[in-house]
Amino acid sequence: MEIIRPLKFGMLPDRESRLVCRSILLDMLGEATIAVEDGDLAGVTGLFWKYVSLSLATLYFPKAPLRLTANGVSDAGIVIMRAMDGPLVIHHRRNKVETARADVIFLPADASSEITLPEGGRFDCAHLPAYALASMRDILKPMMMQPLAADCLPLQLLTNYAGYLLRQEYQSEEHAGMMVAHFYDLLPVLAQHVGNIGPRDTPQSRMASIKTLIEENLANGAFSITDVAEAEGVTPRAIQKFFSREGTTFSRYMLGRRLSLAKGLILAEGDATSISQIAYTVGFNDLSYFNRTFRSRYGVRPSDLRRLTATAA
Repeated sequence: MEIIRPLKFGMLPDRESRLVCRSILLDMLGEATIAVEDGDLAGVTGLFWKYVSLSLATLYFPKAPLRLTANGVSDAGIVIMRAMDGPLVIHHRRNKVETARADVIFLPADASSEITLPEGGRFDCAHLPAYALASMRDILKPMMMQPLAADCLPLQLLTNYAGYLLRQEYQSEEHAGMMVAHFYDLLPVLAQHVGNIGPRDTPQSRMASIKTLIEENLANGAFSITDVAEAEGVTPRAIQKFFSREGTTFSRYMLGRRLSLAKGLILAEGDATSISQIAYTVGFNDLSYFNRTFRSRYGVRPSDLRRLTATAA
């Protein structure tokens, strides 16, 4: 079984720190140069995590004005970034955007950018390749180059998943793939939440809206297809047709999302939360049914998964 581990580095001289930072940023932002006002990059620390469809980095730069110039990459994907110790100023093509501390911005990855951290400090960056975004590019387009507030709940969930992947000592490929899938599932939810997607007149945008409703109501055990139909102004039969186009049903999709969320919470929270509380948190009103369906889907009982995770840690 392949094991995926984050790269950790730190306390290197200036030259070596620059080489590591440029190597990390190469596939995310393209060839990059880093200039620090009245200083160098000696002692920079950081984390880098890479999966086939997602790259993540956190770099702890000196707390001094810093400018990062990048040429862009050939892949027409998306870069997500934020500064955690001060504002972030971005010159991208002919546009200039400034974000407040901890706010997030989405940028096209295939164009040059000048990124300034007036206060230096922690810089978070993620690269999402174009092929992984093919089905949701139109939904995400209105969010590009728009600062997103740090207190946006779907955004917090997105960054929490990224932080979880960076902090874990290692993950199996299966575990990493599941967490990355959750990360991508949250993107349409984020787009819907900030209110920047276009009119819901296509099956793709309609399904994004439906899935957003489901994500927002996973904890509600009484939530049903009738509730979705009423919110969307259509019949339950029409909702089922949308899901049938994706080869599933409303009930099967919602069950899968609840089980996936439950598995993620079991892996992430250890013994901090009981299995029964997790089950109720994701909308199961019957603990026996939760245990049975969880084992049927993943081949292991929730309690056994927690025990295996604790042993591996």
